[in-house]
Amino acid sequence: MHEAQRQRTAAYDSGMKKMIVSLPDHQVEAIDRIRAWQRVPRSRVIQHALDLYLTSPRMVEEAERAYEAGYRAIPEDPADAEAYARAAAEVLGEEDWT
Repeated sequence: MHEAQRQRTAAYDSGMKKMIVSLPDHQVEAIDRIRAWQRVPRSRVIQHALDLYLTSPRMVEEAERAYEAGYRAIPEDPADAEAYARAAAEVLGEEDWT
């Protein structure tokens, strides 16, 4: 591997985790068709698909509903909310806002 290629690979991999995922044959075949057409690694195709999925309006709505349901099931303790507000005021009070 040439030095320039090594540097590009290191930059691409920084801030990423590797994982092993099992996929059905038809999904792998579809990924491979896209990969060949776009001339990118499989991981790039999967990253793009996940980005689209995770930012889809449906996914965002489901996450918001789950978040709200969690607060309804276990409401925030008013004492905790007051403690958070005091801590934030202390930290933000030390900031120079000019």
